[in-house]
Amino acid sequence: MRRAIVHIGMPRTGSTAFQEVLARLRPRLDAVGICYPKLAAPGAPDSLDVNHHRLGQGLDRRRPEAERRAGLARLDEALATTRADTLILSYEDFAVQRARWRVPEILAEICARHGFALETALVVKPQAEQLASAYALRTQVVSEGRTFRGFLGVEGASGRYDYRALLETWRRASQGRVTAVPFRDRRSDAPLLARLIGDLGLRDRLAPLLTPADLEYRTNRSSGPLAVEAARCLYRHGVHRQVIGHPRQLGHVVDRWAWARGLDSDRFRGDAPEGLARVAGRYAAANEGFAAACWGRPWDAVIETAPAAPPNELAGRPVAPETEALIAAMVRAAMDHAAFRPPPAWRRRAAHLLEDVKERVGDAVGYPAWRVP
Repeated sequence: MRRAIVHIGMPRTGSTAFQEVLARLRPRLDAVGICYPKLAAPGAPDSLDVNHHRLGQGLDRRRPEAERRAGLARLDEALATTRADTLILSYEDFAVQRARWRVPEILAEICARHGFALETALVVKPQAEQLASAYALRTQVVSEGRTFRGFLGVEGASGRYDYRALLETWRRASQGRVTAVPFRDRRSDAPLLARLIGDLGLRDRLAPLLTPADLEYRTNRSSGPLAVEAARCLYRHGVHRQVIGHPRQLGHVVDRWAWARGLDSDRFRGDAPEGLARVAGRYAAANEGFAAACWGRPWDAVIETAPAAPPNELAGRPVAPETEALIAAMVRAAMDHAAFRPPPAWRRRAAHLLEDVKERVGDAVGYPAWRVP
């Protein structure tokens, strides 16, 4: 049978870089027997076809039923018409979708009808790093007012970080055909993209198409401590509620403000050592089971952790006046971008109640509050 590789994530593990490289190579992939299909509606901008998030969001009911059916129909057509022997789908939230939507089974069934065997690929890093990335992303979309410690107290117990459990439905649908790639690998210092295509058995096909810049390509840079604190201030003011379009644009404003001035060169590192220790203990056994199943080796023999560095979170500690001034300037820049006008006090209270409801709904359905309609 032909191969249908579904890259399921995890979120914040280089997924966008992988997707953008594949999208740029799309015109040349047919010649090497690979299909990275366009599944957005005809006439949609190319930005909607960098990855397969529209299909994924339809499958987990974040989009209307008509979009789900249309996305599956376009996938069915791609499978029926391609002459490639390898198809790749990529959407980083496939990994964290609820089992009740039967996404792995649906994709396995449609692929099998056209002679494609489903395979699962994912990239993983230690939960402490995954949680720090998730928190930085929530601040970047101006959807987080808690400190990292407060965030970790709730999110650190979430099933979204049990990699063994998240993989199980995909492993069954793929009949055990799973490729797990460490974000950083003790066994190799090769770039992540090179290791990913190598482990998938695609090096001979894709390596001749890739430049050194492709192999080192990074995007969706994580926010630093100044931007995180500015975004928390924006959230408390409710600025995100007056943004037309994706709230991440506010995060981009504060990030660009900092980076243009040579600030925030380090990624955000939260200050919650006890919470991180609890997280490590909570997932230790699951990680060992995951590593044994995927690599036949202990977790720590394969996974390389990030270099040790002290926390740089600004919340909950004294901040120098010059740092406060920088944060205030970043907040003003974002407010100006959004043409922000402070709402009446009663409306602010009602909006905060709504945010609390969205937090609870997000936890219940398995994706972040900023993605709850």
